[in-house]
Formats: sequence, structure tokens, C-alpha cells
Amino acid sequence: MEIKRCTTIKGILVVTLLFTLLASASAQFPEAIVKATKNANAEALSEYFNNKIELVLPQKSGVFSDAQAKLVLNEFFKNNPVVNFSIIHQGVRENSSFAIGKYQTSSMAYRFYFLTKKTDNKTYIHQLRIEEQND
Repeated sequence: MEIKRCTTIKGILVVTLLFTLLASASAQFPEAIVKATKNANAEALSEYFNNKIELVLPQKSGVFSDAQAKLVLNEFFKNNPVVNFSIIHQGVRENSSFAIGKYQTSSMAYRFYFLTKKTDNKTYIHQLRIEEQND
């Protein structure tokens, strides 16, 4: 009797874990952020900036206001016109999400790391890291 109860509890735990994993796997990183990056549109992307955002770029990094960050990112996009952008990995946990994307120019590839948090049903980018990709 005790073995049967233990097996049932383990089965319930496994099913619960699987449902949790499936729910988090089906959650997607905000498509509007992906689209704005694919279009190298700093204006559209800045709509998702937190009032203070940490930017780390190859030539410039720091904590910027949303308006300053938009100017910095606009300069990056201007100097590095996009050929292709795609999300290669993403994850969601409670009210936070992250995504890693590959930003391809005609001569260079960059890795984009987004860290977002959801507040009052709106997603805000808290950190954006852009690094040269060496592969």
C-alpha cells in the first residue's frame, strides 16, 4: 500500500513538472521586440526600454535613460545595417524573460542578449548586450 502511494505521488510530480516545462517552453519572447530588432528600428525598440536600461555595446556601455539608450542604439544600427536577425535561444520565468539573438550585417555577426521584466502587463527591456560574434 505504501509503495503504491509513493509511486502515485512520484507520478503526479513528474506530470506537474512536464506541464510546467511545456508552459514555459510555449511562452514566447515578445514578437514586437524581435521585429523592431529585425528592422534595426531603435525608435520602435525604445518603446520597450525601462526608464533606465543597461546597454553594453562593443564601443559604448553604461546605464542610460531610455532616451539616451535610443540614441546609442540608433547609432549602432546606422553603423551596422542589418541583413538578418533571428532569435536562437529564449526563456521565460515568472515575470522575467531573456532572449539571445544573432544579428547579421554584411560583414559582421553580433550576438544580442535581451533581459526583460514584465510590470503591469507591459514588458520592459532592462538590459541589452551586443557582442561581436566570433564563429
